[in-house]
Amino acid sequence: MEPLSANDITAPAPPQTPKPKQDHGPPVVESTPMSRRCTTHAEDEVPKRADVVNKFLEDDISDRLEVSLDDFATLILDLPADWQIRDDFTLLPDSEAVKDAFAAYLKVAIGEVDGENQKRKGMAGHESGLYQPLANLLNSLRDGEGRRVGKDIDEKIFYVQDPRPVLGSLIARKPDLGGIYVELLKLTKNKKLSDYLAKKKIVGIFWGLLLYFIEVKHEQGRFVGLNVNKEGPSSRSQSDSLPSIAYLVSQSTASVPASTPLNSTSTSFGDEHRPGVTIQNRGGKKKTVEILTSQDYQERAEAERKAEKVLTPTQGQHLTRIQCASYAKEMLSKGFIRSHAVGITADDTSLRFQYYHRSKVVESKPFNIVNDEVKKLFMAMVCQLNKLSTENLGFIPNLDLDGFDHLRNPKQLKLPHKNGIDPLVGSTYAFTGSDGRRRRVKITKVLYRAEGIIGRCSIVVEVECLCTEAGCDWHEEGQATTKVMKISFPNMTRPSEDGLIGEARSTAESSGDFWALNHLPEVIDSITFPYHEETTVQGRLKKHLKDDYEERVMRVTFLDKLQPLSDLEDPREFAQVFYDVLQIHQWLYERVGILHRDLSSGNIMYRRKNGKVYGVLNDFDLSSRVQDMNKGPTSKQRTGTRPFMSLDLLNPDWEGGHLYRHDLESLFYIMLCLACRYEAPGVPSPDPRPYSEWFSGTDAEVLSNKSKFLLNALSKGLPVQPYFSSFKQWLWKIFKGLRLGYTLRPLAYSNPPASETDSKAWNLGDDDDEDSDSDSKFNYEWTTLNKRVSYAKIRSIMSSFKGQPLETRWVGNPDH
Repeated sequence: MEPLSANDITAPAPPQTPKPKQDHGPPVVESTPMSRRCTTHAEDEVPKRADVVNKFLEDDISDRLEVSLDDFATLILDLPADWQIRDDFTLLPDSEAVKDAFAAYLKVAIGEVDGENQKRKGMAGHESGLYQPLANLLNSLRDGEGRRVGKDIDEKIFYVQDPRPVLGSLIARKPDLGGIYVELLKLTKNKKLSDYLAKKKIVGIFWGLLLYFIEVKHEQGRFVGLNVNKEGPSSRSQSDSLPSIAYLVSQSTASVPASTPLNSTSTSFGDEHRPGVTIQNRGGKKKTVEILTSQDYQERAEAERKAEKVLTPTQGQHLTRIQCASYAKEMLSKGFIRSHAVGITADDTSLRFQYYHRSKVVESKPFNIVNDEVKKLFMAMVCQLNKLSTENLGFIPNLDLDGFDHLRNPKQLKLPHKNGIDPLVGSTYAFTGSDGRRRRVKITKVLYRAEGIIGRCSIVVEVECLCTEAGCDWHEEGQATTKVMKISFPNMTRPSEDGLIGEARSTAESSGDFWALNHLPEVIDSITFPYHEETTVQGRLKKHLKDDYEERVMRVTFLDKLQPLSDLEDPREFAQVFYDVLQIHQWLYERVGILHRDLSSGNIMYRRKNGKVYGVLNDFDLSSRVQDMNKGPTSKQRTGTRPFMSLDLLNPDWEGGHLYRHDLESLFYIMLCLACRYEAPGVPSPDPRPYSEWFSGTDAEVLSNKSKFLLNALSKGLPVQPYFSSFKQWLWKIFKGLRLGYTLRPLAYSNPPASETDSKAWNLGDDDDEDSDSDSKFNYEWTTLNKRVSYAKIRSIMSSFKGQPLETRWVGNPDH
């Protein structure tokens, strides 16, 4: 992949107020990047329940594309169109090894005995009986060059993973079969991998080592949409109701309760819930995670298989797709950095190939390997899958672990890899910078890894330069300085983060607003890698699907290191950082024409200069130029981090786009969660922690809970922790404006708010009376909730703290 040319930087236009669609309704921004389904899950930095994750997986697979088996072979696996006449694909069905492997598998799958199609009752009652025969069949498919197991370092092998879960995530995921490099275990051709694992008691297979996965069913083709019964496909209506999310979770992830968080990635506030046998927070609290034996897993797997028997074909296909998508998500989110993953679903003699990419999920049509012509194509596809390079399997190039190839180093199985230990730490990444200089950096800490399949799915790590050349500006006084590296897969048409930051910093310098430089991140370098049309699967899909495929690039950005909120210790410094972020956010909108659109705890940081703190607004990946927001969508997903998202953006019926005030609402939720959920910086408050449902629910659940919060908080109060008690007046005043703005706007007039008995106690002012004539539906100002949520209003609240003024960097336009 070659880097793109630098983005053009154009002069920003002044912010434009969206036009209303009708006299009394909210403004409509037709082009606001959003999805009618749900918010992007790639931005979540908080623990999620299994059913919530499955909801996102449903969203990812709902836009899947089904192609013919031939198209999948050529587009995804890069199988040559002339494979049937090429020497390296001369896999004859009558080859003894292949013939024996097929016969052994079919004997279990459909009871084929001595070439006669006779079903043997009771033989096909347990899908685990298919695992090893299928692994043997797949491993028998070698190309015509005669390579043998262990001879070539690129040789791959299929093995049985069930019942052991793959390491690396809290909820046990255990694909039935997996594929790895033979060199990883130094096997000989006479050793079965499953026997080797059992004998050596090796359970060190983690998601980074998995090349591809296979999910096995024993439902005569029903769970891949191809029924092999004589009567043909199931007569059950495709409108059969699907099982509930809770039910699907209980069947597909029976190893832990559905309410258990899938992961516990820390927020910048200092949460350190780390998956493992025992989890200990910085506050001293411990949590024990259930550890299961192989027998436990087998018993639960048997219960899952029994439950599957009662599912209709439609329900079975739905459940299977979610299971497979969950494996792909783990491979993309918990392993080494990769752009896509490949899987296979086998249901007796019916199979399907799947491809999971940051833009699209693509499936082959289901096929039956009893058909001789299809069997030949299937064999060729498996051979081609075995021949794909690491990069063509989706792993990014130039990533190296401890001097060894990170996928073939047998020493990795000796490492104490547990849940929550990221395999990226210690690896190195080599690249050629925009200045043409070759560098190699070492990953020292993983700051953030996005969850999900579809989306930009950022990985943010701390790195140190290993360059030994004289004059390297990444070193100070001979010592390497810590930088931040972000790797993401954004839409090709989105403005680049480095371009937006560069535009903002240039505006600050040219306009004389030098103060703003202290509150903006600083980009050191950024390289963009497109996917070429002929040599990559993404390029071929774009060429084939045209506008139906969202073209993405891989972008690697290096930035100066900033400090997280959890490193602050003085409440007044917290207040100054929040006030700084409010000012720089407005300055960006007013002076540069950039709306950030993703305020979250992880995107508010600070730098310290000469003993003073300066709040920094970080992460511009989802930001947009205001002048471009009416020209067309730059992403298919809404933007924001769910716990901090505004009520409007959580509501699927909202058509007003992402407004400036939505970011102000996010800032309120960030401060509220800090003040109520932490006893001190990095020390969580006792359980049950306030507003936890915002961090673990679906969009609909979070919307419902936040709506109840706005209605009920006056009577219940804000559970601000003593350490942050000085924030209470800020929070109450902003809360008051939000509550009245939402409850009194025209669409809410049918549900007038309850009376408020304690508003005067906080000296909120007469201008906030509920029965104000200005709230008439005929002149309601939607963009600021009738001026209750505006920059001028919020700045007037936040400009002082504990009765003393904070440092004001910039006043801005009082009309905003």
